[in-house]
Amino acid sequence: MRFSPHHLFTSEITLALILFLLKDTAIAQQEGASVPNTGTNSKLYSCDPATCQIANNCFCASKDPPNGFSPQDTPQFVTITFDDSIQPTLLETAHNLLNVTNPNGCPARGTWFTSMQYTDFSLVQQWYSAGHEVADHTFTHVGDPSEQEITSCRTMLNTYGGVPNGKIQGFRAPFLNFTGNTLNILKKQGFTYDSSASAIPDDAYWPYTLDHGMANNCWTGICDTQVPGLWEIPMYAVPDATGIPQLMDVYMSGTPQDVSKWSTDAFNKHYSGGRQPFGIYIHPTHLTEYPGLPDPKPKLDGLISFIKSIAEKENVWFVTNQQLLQWMKNPVKASELANQSYLKCQQPVISKEICNGLDDNGNGQMDEELTNNCNFGTTTFKTCFNCPSTAPTLDNPTPNPSMQNGTAGYRYPLPDNCDTQWWDPIGNTCLCTSSACQYKDTAVPVSASGAGGKDGEGSSASGAASTLGQSSAYLILATSIYAWL
Repeated sequence: MRFSPHHLFTSEITLALILFLLKDTAIAQQEGASVPNTGTNSKLYSCDPATCQIANNCFCASKDPPNGFSPQDTPQFVTITFDDSIQPTLLETAHNLLNVTNPNGCPARGTWFTSMQYTDFSLVQQWYSAGHEVADHTFTHVGDPSEQEITSCRTMLNTYGGVPNGKIQGFRAPFLNFTGNTLNILKKQGFTYDSSASAIPDDAYWPYTLDHGMANNCWTGICDTQVPGLWEIPMYAVPDATGIPQLMDVYMSGTPQDVSKWSTDAFNKHYSGGRQPFGIYIHPTHLTEYPGLPDPKPKLDGLISFIKSIAEKENVWFVTNQQLLQWMKNPVKASELANQSYLKCQQPVISKEICNGLDDNGNGQMDEELTNNCNFGTTTFKTCFNCPSTAPTLDNPTPNPSMQNGTAGYRYPLPDNCDTQWWDPIGNTCLCTSSACQYKDTAVPVSASGAGGKDGEGSSASGAASTLGQSSAYLILATSIYAWL
């Protein structure tokens, strides 16, 4: 079958070849590079906390911790996010980066803004079932996306990745190219938040709702776009040695030693200041080895070392964007955070292996021999659900299934009243139908200090996780993000 822009999901080997062929010209296509910043919106932005209250799903932009907490009583949240497709080697890179432990003994969690090209949907399900977040990054990875780009992506994540529609709450615009129309589409489609707006150090606000417009990142010309109830989770920049803020893939902008110093200085400004969340924004392609490309291991090891260093600090939590917003809506002091249900780590107790993205029978393999391999000649992906009869396209992201209901091999779609961890798509059964379903706690013992991290692990050991303000100095927001797609 001849390849077209609508025929997606080519193999990982094909992607590696494309990367090799484009490596000399990619700089000209850097995703979000040299983004002009015309200043913040502090003079135009106006929000009264007396009337904009969380009880009404309204929250004003502020550099101070919510609920009047002192910084010392406030958790330091770190969000590690990944952009673009989910593939086996990229997933391994993500697991290596998240190989630290939160103060309650639970693993670090991350958010993956997923685009459809090259994505393996069985891995989407594994990522979600492990307690991470899956978010929308459009169907074909285009800036200023249409409504169809956004909805088609979410539809596929649900149909083939088994992610409940109600759990796909976040969005990031490719190339960080969004408009007021983008935000209005998100509101119309029931998304909870956007995370596309950059924040230089002088406008590093806590997440806030857009009831009164955007408080930062006005270069897009959308500062006065009011979208009641939609949250903005800013992307916090890291200034380099010259003061130029770096945003995505900071590790591409200098030596591992330089980047570690910049990142540590930026983190300490948050940690010793208003405790605003600190973000690490990653295209895992850059940190994954491909034939013919420079060895990314020094950069990967440098980033892992930095992550482990901040994990050792008191009250540092690595969370998804959804977990961050759950805390924003009901803030508790750092001393109480370990008791919050949304930060616990549990796995369903299921007596047999089902196709749910988990190792149910404990033999070290996930979904063993249960996934479907959907192959269209030039396009292929795996899923626990039915393969489509033809390759998905933007206009038709979920074609009719190749198997008909009632025939051998048919997989039953995830219903709205069951989570994918408990859904057996082959047996058409939800194995949890009450609040008394059995879980096992997967937290590990922590030190008396409650600090995260894992002793003796400071580099990207092969296969270690394969199974699983307003300042003129910031007129340019350098991001060093390569547009491979």
